[in-house]
Amino acid sequence: MPPKAVVRAVPKPAGENRALPSKEQALFRQVLQQYETKQWKKGLKTAESILKTRPDHGETLAMKGLFLFSTDKKEEGYEFIKRGVRQDMGSHIVWHVYGLMHRADKNFEEALKCYSQANKIEKDSLNILGDLAILTIHLRKYPEYVEARTSILRAAPRLRRNWIGLAVAQHLNGQFAEADRTMTSYEEMLREVPDREYEHSEVLLYHASILEEAGDWEKCLEFLGEHAGQIVDRQAYSVLRAHLLLKLGRKEPAEWAWQTLLEENPDNYNYIKAFVQSKDADVDSKTSEGRAAAVKVLDSLADKFPRSLAVRRLALDLVSGDEFRTKATKYLTDALSKGVPSIFADIKALYSDSAKCAIIGDLVENYRKSLEATETFGLPITAESSEESVESSAAYLWTLYFLAQHHSALSAHVTALELVDLAMAHTPSLPELSMLKARILKRAGDVDGALQAMTEARLLDGQDRFLNSKSAKYLLRADKVPEAEGIVGLFTKKDAPSPLQDLVDMQCLWFLEEEGLSYTRQSQFALALKRYHTIFNIFTEVEEDQYDFHSYCLRKMTLRAYVNLLRYTDQLRAHPRYIAAAKGAINIYLRLHDDPSSVAPPPLTNGALEEAEQKKKQEKIEAAKAKKAADATKDKGKKPANKKAEEDETPAPIIDADPNGDKLLATTKPLDAALTFLRPLEKAAGGFLETWLLSFEVAIRREKYLQALRALRTAYAIDPTSAALHPLIVRFRMVIFGLPPDAVSPAARKTIDAGLLELMGSKTVDAFNAEILQRGGCNYVVAAAKGTLAASSEATKEVEELLFQLVRAEAKPDLEVRSAFLGFNSRRNADLSANPQDTVMALELLRSVSSGRVAEFKNEAAKKFTLAKVFKSEKELEGADAPRPTVTPYFISALLVGTWANGCLYALEILQVYRYFKEHSNDAIAVKLSIVLATTVDTFATFAFYATVYEYAITHWGDAAYLTRQNFGIPYTLTMLYNLNSRGTTPGIPGAFSSSGEGVKRFRFTPGPKKGRSPLDGIQVNHVETIHVEEPIRLDDFLEPQTRGNRSNGGHTKIDVKDEYTDIGA
Repeated sequence: MPPKAVVRAVPKPAGENRALPSKEQALFRQVLQQYETKQWKKGLKTAESILKTRPDHGETLAMKGLFLFSTDKKEEGYEFIKRGVRQDMGSHIVWHVYGLMHRADKNFEEALKCYSQANKIEKDSLNILGDLAILTIHLRKYPEYVEARTSILRAAPRLRRNWIGLAVAQHLNGQFAEADRTMTSYEEMLREVPDREYEHSEVLLYHASILEEAGDWEKCLEFLGEHAGQIVDRQAYSVLRAHLLLKLGRKEPAEWAWQTLLEENPDNYNYIKAFVQSKDADVDSKTSEGRAAAVKVLDSLADKFPRSLAVRRLALDLVSGDEFRTKATKYLTDALSKGVPSIFADIKALYSDSAKCAIIGDLVENYRKSLEATETFGLPITAESSEESVESSAAYLWTLYFLAQHHSALSAHVTALELVDLAMAHTPSLPELSMLKARILKRAGDVDGALQAMTEARLLDGQDRFLNSKSAKYLLRADKVPEAEGIVGLFTKKDAPSPLQDLVDMQCLWFLEEEGLSYTRQSQFALALKRYHTIFNIFTEVEEDQYDFHSYCLRKMTLRAYVNLLRYTDQLRAHPRYIAAAKGAINIYLRLHDDPSSVAPPPLTNGALEEAEQKKKQEKIEAAKAKKAADATKDKGKKPANKKAEEDETPAPIIDADPNGDKLLATTKPLDAALTFLRPLEKAAGGFLETWLLSFEVAIRREKYLQALRALRTAYAIDPTSAALHPLIVRFRMVIFGLPPDAVSPAARKTIDAGLLELMGSKTVDAFNAEILQRGGCNYVVAAAKGTLAASSEATKEVEELLFQLVRAEAKPDLEVRSAFLGFNSRRNADLSANPQDTVMALELLRSVSSGRVAEFKNEAAKKFTLAKVFKSEKELEGADAPRPTVTPYFISALLVGTWANGCLYALEILQVYRYFKEHSNDAIAVKLSIVLATTVDTFATFAFYATVYEYAITHWGDAAYLTRQNFGIPYTLTMLYNLNSRGTTPGIPGAFSSSGEGVKRFRFTPGPKKGRSPLDGIQVNHVETIHVEEPIRLDDFLEPQTRGNRSNGGHTKIDVKDEYTDIGA
């Protein structure tokens, strides 16, 4: 069909169509009243009755459009409002209604234009001025906000919030003196203020904060003193006053003020640092003298507040050498003795100093050895304690836990796994150990192994939401999206359309980010874009949610919190989740721009076509159901006709027109779509290097060379040693030198040449690449390879030689602190050492240049990173992913039935023994002794049987190592139970019965532990694989070690176990 012709009405002189007869005027007032009371349908009918007689009345046309817009008929609504504007452009009602529609449609810029036009026509309308003021502050147009608030105050000076609103506007606009005068006038105007009124207290504290920001500290301190009795929030008053005393240099009053605050909260780091400053010292001092003075003050605080961990933790940052060893000993042993799981997270920042890192590792390793030998930390005896106390078994457990994290932070993953396995042998039911094992395997590159360990942690406590969420995250990292949604759905609303929809409603950013990354790895770019845009919309929604607070906070006088809200929202897009989503989306759009075929979905086969058709049918069915539900909800929401007022109808559920993101991926302007993510990132996260690297990538493709140069110079100012920046500088230089002479203006060329001189100096590209190699570190090798490739696309051999340095024999595995782990570069000027992250980047770079040595590189990398699956061959991955049998202890039910039967028989036996001695007391002594002996043996066996079942069913439930091996011999077990009983973990007599019962079951004599050694010393921990079997299992199959390979025996399946026993003692 041809497009319809657009009829443009010629606007008539202002006011010609505005006057209405008295009857229509009454109806129009009724229309306004019906809009205020939200009677949309009645208002629409009333407006139509006016338009029957005056079809060209602009204000009525505008109101009809507003009613249509409010009843979800947006297109018709906009059509009528535009007609109304054309008919009466001089009416403030028309422009105000037009602004209301734009505001409801979240188009705040256009709404502001409409409100400004309405204000020009009707300057004293409080409704227009109020809406205009809220929009100006929402869009952060502070000068216009001051003008609007000034006009409101002139129109209604008797309202308190108008004075406060003007002061807030002046404060945000940087007019501190004017804001001070406005607040002073407001306070002088008040009469009979109740004592200790909270709203007035907040106003006074806000006034004081204005004076503090203005730098008038003396006046602020005097102001606080004058109004001290009227301020309710005493903590805020005390903190502000202490800060002011410190800034004014009044050290003695400041010291007293901060000491008073420390007595209330001795673990507040800000209080501690301020108190140190009041003593003429500085925690952040860079000189040895300044640090020594700060340590002296901290030591005095530690004596006064011995339970404050923050004081002792700050001291660890400042001391070094033997003093650090002494303080770290006290700090670590206290935490390990109390069983604090977060102790490593607390002190890992100290690992930036290699000397402190070595001392910590040495200390904790010594603690471990001492605990195994003497059950103490091995600390020297001091005057305070005549002998060292014996630690509980939990101290040994948390020491192993700490050491595993320590070695994992140093990339010694194999050692870390050995330690965590030893800890799991000690306490297999602790979820933290399985979580740590998962984290270690993830860092080592074994995603599937990490998933299995995290799943085991979740199964240990199925009601823990945190474990559930971690398990879902590891499922997403293993690219098992449906399983992850199913797991996380255990804790979402049961009546939600889907777990994912409930997570979106709850703004669960981590799940959406991980799903987007997973879909990107799987090359499902449409779904990945959908997740990233969902995150973008969530942040937009958070920004829009502040709209209602602009008027609410002024009414409630929560002014300090309101200003903090505005400043927080200004930096909202600097949130790590938004940065990650923006990076993911921009990279997809860049790939779409460079090669659209690389992100297109693969062609469907016959089976896939049928599946796609089924999916489309299912989507149509679900859409029909949703529409039916919406209609039912709408009918249900209707009110009886005899009601005087119509209430808001229940909004119909929103149906997503693009659930899979296909329309997002089908964009014809990918760079413009990338800018949608990039612009807020540049504004809010301008201090992040990643922001400007992405900005360069977009600008260079848009041929905006000055913008690309600005991005490079900003990134260089943030981190001139960044490895990621190096290849971009080379690329930019090659692009600029390859341009024709008339591509850029002479002035732009001059600016670009000056910028390149600043970035590269006078060096050639080869010299620039050689310079970065001198810095050392794998990331610089990869950067040099990318720079070489950017300089010449044919330099494949040079790139291969550079990248193979990462996997050569002399390139040792990275045992230093990793940059990604601690957030800084600790390998600068260090020997070349390999790490999985940079090696994976090198592998991808080799693939991108179609190198013929990819397989060779993977083989060499696999030798260095034995746990990383990315470097394994397909055959090795098939073997690793093959289904493995797991222990399914069906025999437990038989054992429980056996305990019941044994108890019944034993009760009958005791009854018979009682009757025998009562009725046959004259029998020979030999017969009686035999009866006593038999009863004793049966009693002994019964206790042993119950203890054995308890060990299998309770203590070691799910422990494959225990269930598939016979571990206990008589001498070892008795000794172990004696030791455990001395720690209060196992009762002596039942433990003896348990150990003896194990001995009766299987006599196997193994040497016991030597004197002075822990029972766990000498345990050889082997990696136990989980086994799955479908058939029932006999208990005897667990007691006899079998060689590998299944064999059939009487219809039962025997389990494959290793043929060595656990090595104990010698």
